[in-house]
Amino acid sequence: MAGTQTIDTNHEDMIHDAQLDYYGTTLATASSDESIKIFDVRNKKQVLLATLHEHKGPVWSLSWSHPMYGNLLASCGYDRRVIIWRELGGRWDKVYEYTDHTSSGGLEGA
Repeated sequence: MAGTQTIDTNHEDMIHDAQLDYYGTTLATASSDESIKIFDVRNKKQVLLATLHEHKGPVWSLSWSHPMYGNLLASCGYDRRVIIWRELGGRWDKVYEYTDHTSSGGLEGA
């Protein structure tokens, strides 16, 4: 049985989504403060790996890709944008952006 772990995200506003990656070792959080934070949560520790700023408004939803596609994270928010992020060598970069998305209710399976 998995234990409970408290994460201090240091977001400056409400958190709308929190998603663990496929292996349960990396946590991404989305917030009204227009940011995404990524944490290494292995061994009941919390290490901030990155803070991503590209959305111009609250970030509503996140979804990790299956690892066979690489370390990819999709985000969507109030600004009607869907952004695909890729981690490579410890650095997170925006690799794709779709603008004018009409509904960002969820990204499950993105």
